[in-house]
Amino acid sequence: MFKQGDDKMVQSGLSQPEKVIGSSYNHAKFKLLTPSENSTKTPEICHAETIIVGGGVIGCAIAFELASRGQEVLLVEQSEIASGASCAAAGMLAAESEDFAHPFMAKAAHESRELLHKHKEQISAITGMDIGLRRSGFITPFRSYSDLSKYKDRRNTTSGVQQLWWDRSTVQREALWLNRDTYGAYYRSLESEVLPVSLTRAYARSAEMMGARILEGVQNVRLVVDNHGVRGIKTAKGEVCCKHIIIAAGLQGEQLMHQVGVALPSSPVKGEIMAVRFPIDQAGGRPDRTVYAEDVYIVPKANGEVWIGATSLPGRKDHSVSANSVQRLLGAASYWIPGIKEADFVRAWAGIRPSTPDGLPYIGKYEQIPGLYTAYGHFRNGILLSAITGRWIADLLEGKRAEEIGIEALSPERLNRKGVML
Repeated sequence: MFKQGDDKMVQSGLSQPEKVIGSSYNHAKFKLLTPSENSTKTPEICHAETIIVGGGVIGCAIAFELASRGQEVLLVEQSEIASGASCAAAGMLAAESEDFAHPFMAKAAHESRELLHKHKEQISAITGMDIGLRRSGFITPFRSYSDLSKYKDRRNTTSGVQQLWWDRSTVQREALWLNRDTYGAYYRSLESEVLPVSLTRAYARSAEMMGARILEGVQNVRLVVDNHGVRGIKTAKGEVCCKHIIIAAGLQGEQLMHQVGVALPSSPVKGEIMAVRFPIDQAGGRPDRTVYAEDVYIVPKANGEVWIGATSLPGRKDHSVSANSVQRLLGAASYWIPGIKEADFVRAWAGIRPSTPDGLPYIGKYEQIPGLYTAYGHFRNGILLSAITGRWIADLLEGKRAEEIGIEALSPERLNRKGVML
């Protein structure tokens, strides 16, 4: 069994590539307990109705949704909250700018973006935490009419996209900081973005304040199942019994499912990103809207930085950032926003995102093992789809069928049905 003091609780001082916006809430409550405190003041945990494995934005969003419905939840994370792909994301809620190969995902992205805006208000009321949400719209610029035509030809997602066309004169009037030679641009006013670490921690904090338990530093998680279904988990700290297990562990999800004889493959895709900050005397060159170009994105953040990304390197699992990648990102960004050449370099970092063979996340109930659910494989849209994923999983746990919710296409058993070689 677990003792809560054996593991760190959610903290505000973790080593992350994002400066987290402060909160009036008392973070000191979650300090690491001393050995004497561990032995005398911490309750033991031997049972939970539902265990979530994974403390990224998906796991924390699920914990938030379940706790808001009065469910008993325990979330375990092998490292720290928001220490994986969630801390390396740009935090864009690009429901219209992102080109989804599957129309279903485009619809889900719109729903999730609006749901996340509602969550912002709930989170603020519960914790006072700020997730850095900004809705200033996204600009997709083009160098020429030829580039615009090619873009239109490649787009899969066209229906439901709310956008305005800005010609050259409109661009020069509305975005003084953008390259003056820009042919034109699409402006999508409903697009928004968040600080991803702030969002993930806010989900976790809110879930805790609604009764969920969150443990960090829980190593060597083993799933325990029998012929009747889920029984619980075993770790280096002990064993916890439960009725439901939700695998929301990103790239580790595949390994966890292998433990119970299930092959749900995912592949690593490394992404590199960097941050700059504009000096006061160069503030006029700083963008006030996100630029979502085909070769780069440039995101002004609520913490004063401007984030530039991202590379996409399939098969890479390392977290290094190459000088060549920084040079390429800066070159692409400074073409669109010349003032970036005068900005101060702040830092660069990398994250590993899980992709699946068909490009869809594994979200749903694994019917062959009662009580086992999956929620991983979101690739580059984990932040965007976090809110709706939490709702879907909570609906499933309340007894709704995937067909009722409309997510049968995301079933963790779909690849076997399609005859995909695993």
